[in-house]
Amino acid sequence: MASIELRSLHKSYGDGLTVIRDVNLQIKQGEFCVFVGPSGCGKSTLLRTIAGLEDITKGDLFIDDKLMNAVPPAERGVAMVFQSYALFPHMTVYENMAFGMRLAKMAPALVDARVQAAAKMLQLDAYLQRKPKALSGGQRQRVAIGRAIVHEPGVFLFDEPLSNLDAALRVQTRFEIAKLHREFGKASTVYVTHDQVEAMTLADRILLLNTGDAVAKYGSVAQHGTPFELYHRPNNQFVASFIGSPKMNFVQAKLTSIQDSNVRVKLNSGEELEAQVQGGRLAIGSSVVIGIRPEHMVLGTQTQHITRPVMWQEHLGEATYMYLDFEQNNTGTTQDSWMIKVPGHSGNTAGDRVAVSLPASALHVFDASGVALARSISDDALKASSHLH
Repeated sequence: MASIELRSLHKSYGDGLTVIRDVNLQIKQGEFCVFVGPSGCGKSTLLRTIAGLEDITKGDLFIDDKLMNAVPPAERGVAMVFQSYALFPHMTVYENMAFGMRLAKMAPALVDARVQAAAKMLQLDAYLQRKPKALSGGQRQRVAIGRAIVHEPGVFLFDEPLSNLDAALRVQTRFEIAKLHREFGKASTVYVTHDQVEAMTLADRILLLNTGDAVAKYGSVAQHGTPFELYHRPNNQFVASFIGSPKMNFVQAKLTSIQDSNVRVKLNSGEELEAQVQGGRLAIGSSVVIGIRPEHMVLGTQTQHITRPVMWQEHLGEATYMYLDFEQNNTGTTQDSWMIKVPGHSGNTAGDRVAVSLPASALHVFDASGVALARSISDDALKASSHLH
């Protein structure tokens, strides 16, 4: 099986457009790495450079410590599953899965053994003689995965394989992909998605790419780490807003005092909050952005709190998403409303004023350029998380 290493990798096109910018990454043998980001960030292009479908403009790609820049795709020991199933419509499931091996002139007995084993693993035994038009979307995607499995590659590459499936099938197929990765053990997997929920649930490590903002450029790495790290320790406001569902709440504030790692900030509405930061790069009076996740706020006045009117609510059964109006109480906010996630039924209605506690340990602080300064979780807890995922 194989490890993957990208060294200062760049990808540009003839018109001067750079879509991948100085990516450095090591994917260990057996690791499940997810490339994630909004549409247009270059994640699929980066995957295609690993597959050999795109040339590398600058930098180096190593698979299993061997330089791959000039190696043809067929000789890289990788198998790719595309967003579209790309099945041959006139061939049966069996023939689709066997096609590549037959093309490589493998022994018929070995071809049959591998197809049968993959079909059993993917629960496709009963469909081997069907053609793609007689299959559901989920079954077609499993055939595409099976076609990759039979080659027993060292690296699996998935390019948004679930985007054509409905919600229920996405969950089911996501589970199947995770299960397959565990069964193959030493095979490395690189998976591309724009869905941060897929990234958080599947990945050992996540590579989040930028689309360009105040702190980064298109195709550069916004952050690379475990799902736990990106969720609890985002490098900047872009990472904090992209990772997490529902997304993080933000509001502008001014820094009023600094004492060791504790700071106090004042919202434009006059309320003061205490937070914890990991650097002393700010001066009193500096503009900052405060962030907090909806699930980290609590109804009531247990700790430092704010009071806001309820704009509307979304009742989901197990939880209620309550939207609080910031616009009429705070000029200069980075959004008009904040969301709080409340277990069960909130018992409130639109127009009610509610008090919401904001624990200091859950607050994120970003400077004016969007760079994170907050420590929202202890170092010990962060280290322990690597043994839990």
